[in-house]
Amino acid sequence: MRSFAILMAVAIFVFAVWAQDTQGVSNYSPGDPLITIANTSPTETHVYKVEGNGDNPLTAYGAGSGSLPMATVLPGQTVQFQVGQGFIGAFTSDRGTGTRFEVNFRGDAPGDYKTWYNSDMEFGMSNTTIGPTHGEKQINGDDSLAGEQDCLAKVNSAWGSVDETSQRQLLDTGYLEGSIGGNGALTAVHMDKQADSSVVDFFQNIALLNAYVSPGSVAGVPTGRAAAAANKFSWSVATKELTITGY
Repeated sequence: MRSFAILMAVAIFVFAVWAQDTQGVSNYSPGDPLITIANTSPTETHVYKVEGNGDNPLTAYGAGSGSLPMATVLPGQTVQFQVGQGFIGAFTSDRGTGTRFEVNFRGDAPGDYKTWYNSDMEFGMSNTTIGPTHGEKQINGDDSLAGEQDCLAKVNSAWGSVDETSQRQLLDTGYLEGSIGGNGALTAVHMDKQADSSVVDFFQNIALLNAYVSPGSVAGVPTGRAAAAANKFSWSVATKELTITGY
């Protein structure tokens, strides 16, 4: 029995070490784009669906488009994901149902390099963020973090500012769960491409989630206010290193 326990402990240790290995391309060199994926949860394994752009060069992870191996990060672990030169694509948390992070390392000319990124909740909501690894501000000087560390807390901070009639209508959509009134609170929030425009408006313009939440593409948002809010989430930083953090 003791021998079995020792073998199990060794197996768990080996698996943990394996899970911390770098993932992505094998031809990585210093100075290439790099995404660090940190899982701060002590109990939950975080899985990220990876999508590549159709015109990714051979130097990028998953050159061209197609199904790519997922990125898996065990509880409490950090993985360095090597996306390769010229990568444009997306990382979607929770097997395609959570927040989708879109990144563009194609950048500009040498000497004026930009990495573009944003956070998209049309695919669902998860407590994840993306931002420059070393805390740089955006090129325009604004704060650099996209996504939400605690979606539920963010929407609850705005729930009380909504009148009861609108609260009831929002709950009736099924994308928000909770109670109405001055002492009411939300217990869960959801998002997908079929969400009603009232849901988009609440998340985007009232709760001010740090991502765009329009159903479908930004070009197809249902209200002018949502379109204006969504357009500001195309951010750029002068770094080739980003970090996705799951909470």
